[in-house]
Amino acid sequence: MINMVGKKDFTITSIDNFSKEQLFEMAFYEPVTHYYNWNWLRERLENFEKFGLSDFIFAHFDIKDFKMINEIYGHTVGDKVLIRMCDALSKCDWIYFSSRCDNDNFALMVKRMSDEEVRAKLQALFDSLSVLDEDSKYPIFYRCGVASVDNVGDYRATVTDLAKMAQRLGTKVNVTEIHFYTDEMKEKQMHSKLLKKDLTNALENDELIVYYQPKYEPVHNTLVGAEALIRWNYHHERMLPPGEFVPYFEQEGAIEKIDRFVLEQVCMKLEHWKQQGIKLVPISVNMSRAQLYSPLVIDNILAIVDRYDVERQYIEFELTESLAYGDVDYMIQVMKELRELGFLLSIDDFGTGYSSLSLLSNMPLTTLKIDKSFIDEIEMDEDGKVDYIVKNILGITKHLSIYSVAEGVETEDQKNLLKKWGCNYIQGYFYSRPIPVEEFEKFLEVAE
Repeated sequence: MINMVGKKDFTITSIDNFSKEQLFEMAFYEPVTHYYNWNWLRERLENFEKFGLSDFIFAHFDIKDFKMINEIYGHTVGDKVLIRMCDALSKCDWIYFSSRCDNDNFALMVKRMSDEEVRAKLQALFDSLSVLDEDSKYPIFYRCGVASVDNVGDYRATVTDLAKMAQRLGTKVNVTEIHFYTDEMKEKQMHSKLLKKDLTNALENDELIVYYQPKYEPVHNTLVGAEALIRWNYHHERMLPPGEFVPYFEQEGAIEKIDRFVLEQVCMKLEHWKQQGIKLVPISVNMSRAQLYSPLVIDNILAIVDRYDVERQYIEFELTESLAYGDVDYMIQVMKELRELGFLLSIDDFGTGYSSLSLLSNMPLTTLKIDKSFIDEIEMDEDGKVDYIVKNILGITKHLSIYSVAEGVETEDQKNLLKKWGCNYIQGYFYSRPIPVEEFEKFLEVAE
């Protein structure tokens, strides 16, 4: 059998005179692990028949949050993680060729097997390297995409793109994910690129519209605020809900443009209502991961808010709980700066992440939003578990002097239970769907 995997140690001590072997090593091996690099694998990928292959399966994976290993344990430990992976790859007889591409990315050309067999072998590989040798309590997770050369027919070079397309679906935290390419993925990818291309025109042609969903205090049915939600009147032909375009913009990195657009539209309206003498209520706007981790996040926000001379107590930034699966210290620092500047802060989708309670004590929150998934269950909760959870969340918010908002309230029974349990505010179809700004202004006028 042809020896198709392996690694080679090398040390280059002089740059004056290179032998052919040294030049080969510099071209086809990467210096940290001394394992094959992407150049080496690409030659085999693009000319696989020359290397005795008729077909193959291609996989591309990375190590989730690898930078955290470097930051916590140092680059020496991080390098050892990469070396151990290369060692493991070199011993897998089901792999034709493999390489370390860059950073924590690896690529494999795998023997033809069923999807189930490929998944099982990849999972076994990842399971064998699922904890840090230097700290057995530190778990390691992977994100992997798989595609077959059959998926692209004669277009061999794009098999890498298809695998990476599947790999990008791995967005969950604290779990290893293996995704296989499907034709549906390609259609979605093309759709996302089309939407991204149309985004600039959408902004220029007034296709993006901000809707408002009111929030009410349930005891006296008093309007206390609203959430600003984006809608897209696509080519002025049909209205797209957020679920049809926001996930694409999050993946493509264009979501920050929408964040800024929504904030500016809200500030513009708050200024208008103030000039008209209409009673103001806080309006919440979503803060995406891209906006949060922008180095100019505070400056960009202030530039918009101060341009319209909006009092900061009327702007509330909603952060989803999933944003905590990143640089938590940085996130909390940004939140503290926003609170010091007078803005309101809320956590959206509370209860859907494992770290909720540990984060609450450190977050400078003004509001906590209970996820709709809990609200949907409280009327049908035969064993009382969901009721117990919701009651305790409300108890925690009261103890921490944080306002509570229940999302997705649709029935009077839900509203009455939440009112009985001490929920401060209600948001959902029971009071109102998200509505255009003209309709919301009527709510404000009635509330005066």
